[in-house]
Amino acid sequence: MSDPCPGFDHAAPLVTARSVTPRDLAEIADIGRSDPSDPVSPFGISPDGKQIAFVVRRGNPDANGYCQRLMVMPLDASAAPVERDRGGEFIRDVFELRNFTAIAAGWARVITPRWSPDGRTIAYLKRAGGSTQVWLVDPRGGKPAYQATRMPEDVDDFAWTPDGAALIVATRPGLHKEVDAVAREARSGYLFDDRFSPTMGDQPLPTGKHPLEFVRWTLADATSLRASADEAALITPPRPAAIAATARAFVAGPHGVLAWTEARQPEKVLSPGRLAAIDTQGHHFACDERLCERVMQMWWSDDGRTLYATVRNGWGRSRNSLIAWQVGAKNPRVVLETDDMLVGCARTGHEIVCAREGSTTPRRLVVIEPATGNERLIYNPNPAFGRQLLLGKSQRVRFRNAYGIECFADLVLPPDHRAGERHPMVVVQYNSVGFLRGGTGDEFPIQVLAGRGFAVLSFNRSDFVPAAKQAATEREASRELRKDWIDRRSVQSALQTAVEQAVATGSVDPARIGISGFSDGSSTVQWALINSTLFKVAAMGTCCEGPDNYALAAGPSFEQLGRDIGYRFFEPGAAEFWKPMSMVENADSIDAPILVQTGDSEYESGLDVSAAFRLRGKPFELYVLSDEGHVKWQPAHRLAMYERSTEWFEFWLMGRMDCDSAKAAQFARWRAMKGAPSNPVCTSADSASP
Repeated sequence: MSDPCPGFDHAAPLVTARSVTPRDLAEIADIGRSDPSDPVSPFGISPDGKQIAFVVRRGNPDANGYCQRLMVMPLDASAAPVERDRGGEFIRDVFELRNFTAIAAGWARVITPRWSPDGRTIAYLKRAGGSTQVWLVDPRGGKPAYQATRMPEDVDDFAWTPDGAALIVATRPGLHKEVDAVAREARSGYLFDDRFSPTMGDQPLPTGKHPLEFVRWTLADATSLRASADEAALITPPRPAAIAATARAFVAGPHGVLAWTEARQPEKVLSPGRLAAIDTQGHHFACDERLCERVMQMWWSDDGRTLYATVRNGWGRSRNSLIAWQVGAKNPRVVLETDDMLVGCARTGHEIVCAREGSTTPRRLVVIEPATGNERLIYNPNPAFGRQLLLGKSQRVRFRNAYGIECFADLVLPPDHRAGERHPMVVVQYNSVGFLRGGTGDEFPIQVLAGRGFAVLSFNRSDFVPAAKQAATEREASRELRKDWIDRRSVQSALQTAVEQAVATGSVDPARIGISGFSDGSSTVQWALINSTLFKVAAMGTCCEGPDNYALAAGPSFEQLGRDIGYRFFEPGAAEFWKPMSMVENADSIDAPILVQTGDSEYESGLDVSAAFRLRGKPFELYVLSDEGHVKWQPAHRLAMYERSTEWFEFWLMGRMDCDSAKAAQFARWRAMKGAPSNPVCTSADSASP
């Protein structure tokens, strides 16, 4: 693979303002995970509190890789960020899913640089040659970066020892032993059991519990030995005795003060949370306000008298606040409240540094003064957006659905929208927070669609219905959500209301509305196409929930889980149960053209739908993207999905097609589909206009 960085080093600045292109979005700079809901901080603050280190990541579709650069800059922004290392392979995050303990995610792992105690070295995780290890960097640039650890397994986490002479390194050797055992099992064949999920691979997946193991890696002589309990605690601090075992998260401050989050109603699995704290005299305090229900991050002040936290609050949890809670006070003080997302914040001295992004403002770094809420911008890695790259304006709409649930969505109009104009509209879902990029899964480019003349409704999925929130267990809640498909009915109610509000602005043509969705959003598309006539065309990133494919593609453990939460598969009555949701059972009544772009690990779950639509001569196109899981991670695929979904909506809702000869075969297929525009306008993507 070619080096993905040089193209960015020598990119010419934009001379004239223009609309956003798919490539602009595919190459956007990220710091931390692109999902703005992830609270893990990507910032390393120097011991003296004067400098910050972070990794900037940009996708390069041509190289199908990521340019990753470790940057260092002063927190007072007196100098621009300076690159101190670059390169490395994309590090995919790993997560647990039901009985599977190590699923490779499609999103990036958050890489947090860590300074040595003396501030002379920065350590961070970097992947090279298929191995993730700790690398060391000189923040002054006096010597090149080098690999410090050489563990036989990937490094999961690390910490500096207080004297800076060694690193405490965490790995999971047991996981690698299980993977090796599965490889040996291949010689005699795999037993198809609960270790299988065909959508995730054609061999058993790890299901064993493999706790972290800790090693002390001495830097002077590159030797290692088992870490002590105190050393391991540098990575995974033990839960203080004063904190209940049911606490969800905790943070220890100076002089023995503690704070944590806990369920307000522990008997309910979806109980709202609250903040709790204990002071140096052992006095307990709790905040039961709605403001304290959903805490994302917490930090103590240096004197241990004030707890700072970022929280999701407001209508439908659409707002974000930075709060300050004085120990002993009844309620916290709101330092800052905004519709923007505050991502990965970290405390530095008397200030807090955050990545902040808004609906039409990509992520940038700001420093917030907790006493006043004042902030200052220190770094904008995407300065062209909103300046040379024209963005459509966003308007937030708030409403309740038929079940009384607080809901919201964002309506984005074309950059050159004029009063009285009505545009075709595309719905993108299912979270609408932070920079409105491509919806959940990042597949349907909101600002690109706006630049091509669409109104875009960025729809935020409604919260669960009240009955589910009374459940004692996760499975009980899931069963409540599936009784008479009540969750799907609730989401459809919210979606229909959001569309009505968008149409009521006078800026949307109600006869030309399309819908897109990924994962749970794909299920929303299914239900909407079967149970309403709102949408004339659809695009999906996964397909589809149904009576057969779910059980067959997900594997035995998920099949049983499905039954436990109310699904029916091959039992008597299964067809009747699935009638409101099955694309196959409803193929005769669905006339909307459907585009599906899905990974090679999941495309089988849509083959029955593809066959049913193909048999009836209905417009349905399926693309399979190689080496992709549920969430796609490759920049080349991201660009292709952006382009193709935009062209699909342009073709069916605007009667427009790209006249580039490279697209001739695609548009020949589409023009031959039933109901296709008879005389589509031939244009180029660069010159497309409303």
